Amino acid sequence: MQVFINDKSFECAPGTTLHEVLAANAIPTGNIAIAVDFNVIPRPDWGKTVLQDGSKIIVIKAVQGG
Repeated sequence: MQVFINDKSFECAPGTTLHEVLAANAIPTGNIAIAVDFNVIPRPDWGKTVLQDGSKIIVIKAVQGG
């Protein structure tokens, strides 16, 4: 199936979790927030959030500044 990470296409097997997709794409998981289909997913749920074909994943990186 096909999912999108920040608008880039990624192929994965049915039943793949959000955590598995992040690991497969070597996305660092520190200081980020994740939304799937415009719903923020709490970090403890990443491993049990099963993606669907066409899911849109948005990775938001926290930055400091002032």
